[in-house]
Amino acid sequence: MNAKELWTEFCKHSDIDITTPYEAWAFCGGGPDGDELADLVLARRKFGTATAYAEYALENNLEMIPKVGDYSVILKDNGNAVCVLKTYDMYIKPFNEFSPFHAYSEGEGDRTLETWRDIHNRAFSPLLTQNNLILDGNTKIICEKLSLEYAPGLNLDPEELLFLEPSLNYEDEINTYRHEMLEANSSFDGCFSLKRHESIAEYVEECTKWSNPISETNDSNTHVNVIMAVRKSDNKVIGFFQVMSNPSEDMKKYTGFIGYSVRPSERKKGYAKKLLHKAIDFARCLGHHEILITCLPDNEASRRTIIANGGRFKQTVYYKKDDINLDQYLL
Repeated sequence: MNAKELWTEFCKHSDIDITTPYEAWAFCGGGPDGDELADLVLARRKFGTATAYAEYALENNLEMIPKVGDYSVILKDNGNAVCVLKTYDMYIKPFNEFSPFHAYSEGEGDRTLETWRDIHNRAFSPLLTQNNLILDGNTKIICEKLSLEYAPGLNLDPEELLFLEPSLNYEDEINTYRHEMLEANSSFDGCFSLKRHESIAEYVEECTKWSNPISETNDSNTHVNVIMAVRKSDNKVIGFFQVMSNPSEDMKKYTGFIGYSVRPSERKKGYAKKLLHKAIDFARCLGHHEILITCLPDNEASRRTIIANGGRFKQTVYYKKDDINLDQYLL
């Protein structure tokens, strides 16, 4: 079917006003590469994309830069429309400052940052070269995170979680999450510095800094990837997880380098298992082949979540720094 037919079907299926604007387009402008990327979306592997800012600037078309809430109908090279996507996060940043999680979200190759840079260097350079521009670390790139809203014959989970780095597009929701955790006196595992940040803008800025691959974070230059889980049906922040790109010796030996938490009102619904599953998958793409994860010996919920994701008990260790015992599991 064509774009109009698919959009009409989607609107009827989802109770969306048929006059809602949308754009019909193909990844890579079409061709076999574009078809492959569309297939990655349908396989639920690809949920991010990137575009050179110059693509809009050179045509004086900045008003068409994607925005949160925009709908897209994705086409294949033969003109067939295959799915409807919705932008749930968007930002613009220099080429060299894109985080490992964005590379992971694009779903291509081994999903590493190095592969992402190589693919997009080749993708963006022709347009820039034709206009006497060069691609370097400061070249502005538009990033989107995309949710799959509809595809004929594909059943979508109504409780699906969307994953993204902390963003001011979700400022109010992050603030609500923080207050709920504080009121419950709950541990902020996987949330990085959220507990101490009353200003969500400062929190987002700090998370962005620590995930920036070219930033100097501390003496050991540790980088932290903090990821939010947002329920698609109501845009509610359900939980957080964090994965260290280059864990410290303490993390490797004692505490592990993955943390996660779910807000109190959403626990016992299976979300922790989904968060940890995504965190493990992302960690693999960061090069962590053997993953150490820990929990307190009396935390039965965490223990079950870890085991449900394939965790194998290793040992109980005493962590002197925090004066606690930790159960260690390997994944």
